[in-house]
Amino acid sequence: MVAIGGLDPGGGAGLARDFATARARGAVVTLIGTAWTDQSAQGVRGFEPRTPTSLAAALGPALEGAAAVKIGMVATPELAAVLVMALAGYPGPVVLDPVLGASSGGALFGGAASELLPLVRRATVTTANLAEAAALAGMPVGTVEEAVAAGRRLVADGAPAVLVKGGHLAGEAVDVLVMAGGEERFAATRVAGPSPRGTGCALATALAVELGRGRPLREAVAAAKGWLHGRIGAAVPVGEDWQLP
Repeated sequence: MVAIGGLDPGGGAGLARDFATARARGAVVTLIGTAWTDQSAQGVRGFEPRTPTSLAAALGPALEGAAAVKIGMVATPELAAVLVMALAGYPGPVVLDPVLGASSGGALFGGAASELLPLVRRATVTTANLAEAAALAGMPVGTVEEAVAAGRRLVADGAPAVLVKGGHLAGEAVDVLVMAGGEERFAATRVAGPSPRGTGCALATALAVELGRGRPLREAVAAAKGWLHGRIGAAVPVGEDWQLP
């Protein structure tokens, strides 16, 4: 598979987490960077995006024969446009984790959320947390019902499928998978203890691995979520962070 995203210097998220997840799931992965970030547990201080020309040159050979593609941090609207063009003829599954900011605070996309919508329409499935779903759909998302409504709005706008993640919901954590043919809810017991970084990256990468192996979308989501749930319970302290093992 191919993982596309930004470099987190702490290794808890971004490409480092994509690599660790893919290898843990038994997949071979090629990494394609979009940006170098300057961030820590206190937040994002800035990032330096790759040039569109450089990204386009890297994508061509990497996509040949890839079983799946996972996209995380895109960094700029210009790089998003490069990705849409590069993926135009790609036949495999594409998982988009629409990273707009870091969990510790600070922007990781230098544009409006609406400028990611062409990539949302191209992806096989978009995995968005509540804030990302709200920004992309242009509506408040703070309940399961609003998550469903946001997913439906994005699907009506051309997204093949949207998984709105409910980790930040009050009460039970419920993820909602919305597709043109219906929807499904995935409830999970919250894991006690600190919340590790990189869970969104890990879920999207694990999902891409499962789709690349030919699993149907619903089964792939369930498998990726089940694997991640166990990893969260085994999180370890790394400096000021808690990270997945």
